[in-house]
Amino acid sequence: MNGYRYAGTKMLLTFGFVAAMLWVIDSYFDFTWFNQAGRPFDYYLLPFDNMHEIYMRGMLVCFIFVGGAVVSFLYDRVVRSEKLARESETEIQTIFNSIGDAVIATDCNGKVTRMNPVARQLTGWSIDEAEGRPLAEVFKIVNSVTRHPCASPVDTVLKTKGVVGLSNHTALISRSGEEFHIADSAAPVFNEKGDISGTVLVFRDASEEYRQREELRRLRNYLSNIIDSMPSVLVGVDAEGHVTQWNMTAEKVTGISAGDAQGKSLVSVFPRMASEMDKIRETIRTRKPCCEERKTRQGESGTCYEDVTIFPLIANGVDGAVIQIDDVTERCNLEQMMIQSEKMMSVGGLAAGMAHEINNPLAAIVGNSQNILNRIYKDLDKNHETACECNVDLENIREYLSRRDVPKMLNGISESCNRAATIVSNMLRFSRKSERKFGECNLAELMNNTLELAANDYDLKSEYDFRKIEIIKEYSSELSSVVCEENELQQVFLNLLKNGAQAMMEKEYVEDKPCFILRLKKDGHMAVIEVEDNGPGMEEDVRKRVFEPFYSTKRVGSGTGLGLSVSYFIITDQHKGLMEVSSVPGSWTRFGIKIPISGREA
Repeated sequence: MNGYRYAGTKMLLTFGFVAAMLWVIDSYFDFTWFNQAGRPFDYYLLPFDNMHEIYMRGMLVCFIFVGGAVVSFLYDRVVRSEKLARESETEIQTIFNSIGDAVIATDCNGKVTRMNPVARQLTGWSIDEAEGRPLAEVFKIVNSVTRHPCASPVDTVLKTKGVVGLSNHTALISRSGEEFHIADSAAPVFNEKGDISGTVLVFRDASEEYRQREELRRLRNYLSNIIDSMPSVLVGVDAEGHVTQWNMTAEKVTGISAGDAQGKSLVSVFPRMASEMDKIRETIRTRKPCCEERKTRQGESGTCYEDVTIFPLIANGVDGAVIQIDDVTERCNLEQMMIQSEKMMSVGGLAAGMAHEINNPLAAIVGNSQNILNRIYKDLDKNHETACECNVDLENIREYLSRRDVPKMLNGISESCNRAATIVSNMLRFSRKSERKFGECNLAELMNNTLELAANDYDLKSEYDFRKIEIIKEYSSELSSVVCEENELQQVFLNLLKNGAQAMMEKEYVEDKPCFILRLKKDGHMAVIEVEDNGPGMEEDVRKRVFEPFYSTKRVGSGTGLGLSVSYFIITDQHKGLMEVSSVPGSWTRFGIKIPISGREA
């Protein structure tokens, strides 16, 4: 450090020494070559009597000394500049080597000029080996997904003269074959003229970040797949009621994609949730879940049941809620069918005893009423003999009884007994299973034959004609023969057609007219029969009880309430099938039947 500080002074002293030596040398030459008078050397060293000589020597010494001073000053500046440059270089090198990220500098041709230790570690190249080589040889990068080579960022920088960022999927392959996921960018270096003098490439090992990011992405996809795979509708909303989550089931139910629903108001994309907004806000406020089971709504296929559950989001201070909607229509229908089956089993257990208890007095009533008619109105010898013995006129007695409507009463007794006998016969169907003959039957022909039977049904009292009903047939060609008990199945069809016709009689039609839609189709190993009418429909409480024994919505005396119960028994018990009903009040009612095509193999 001191040597650099006194470099100019030393050079000035050197010039002073040179000037003194020239003075002495000049004196020596004058002494040896021009000493004709034999004078001593000190005379020529200091020739005071020759002022011209002293002047010339003085001028020479001054010029040399002044020149030396100038040269010494300039030399001092050069030395100081060199010192500062070396110190700056050392400082820059120290800073360069201290950077935590890898740094590679290149010249304007893309050849490596400098690398810091981190870059040497990641690339596997030393600075002596890498210096002067094209960057592509030292910095080999590929796409970690496709494994295709990536374009050199330096080449792009030299072309665009702008900063270039690396792809998120860039992988660096070191000289030893080790692979690193890297990130960051390359930038140009400009000289004083504004031209590119080189580039600087800064990158870092992002392998751990990449691994964590990929793990997070896989976890996010996994959770998203779980949410999308759930059969429930899952919708997330924030405190303002805007959609934050929308699973695939929600897309299917609403027809709106997750991208279109994201950030929108829940009511705008899911209008039927408008009635739940107060509950959603209350759930978010109280942080307590809210659940509403078996909520009814009218769908295209009839009444549907839903369980609506609202869960508050309480983690990490996030305000919002998750709405879960489960369609439990099938479960509710199954529960109703199970309840119906239990009722049928109960009726079956009571039917046998009731039938036998009713049959005995019923037979006595029928027999005695018939005997009364025979003993009064039938021309039997015994009747005339008994009248003579009693001194009464049989014709007068008959006239009296006719005027008192006794024959009409007896006929009423007979009709009532016949109805009671029909009820007993239907009840016996629940109490025992007789051996029935199952055979192949063409459902289309059976339905058409049943329509012909129903067409003969004409109610004079209500002036209702079945033949005035429009019949639409939708028979599938895939369904041909079915193994069944033909007579019982025809009884079911006839019962449904008569009930539907009677229901449509009660409705006033303005633009349309009474209509049946009959469908026959195949669903796997099951035959599907649907009988749909455009009558007044059923209320929900009526629909739930329509298969119950002795339940009827008709006026007293118009039905036994066993028709649909017997039909249900024939389908579910005798044919191992399913029977259900769906309806929209004021619009339509549809009875659906499923029976195994191969008979008892269901």
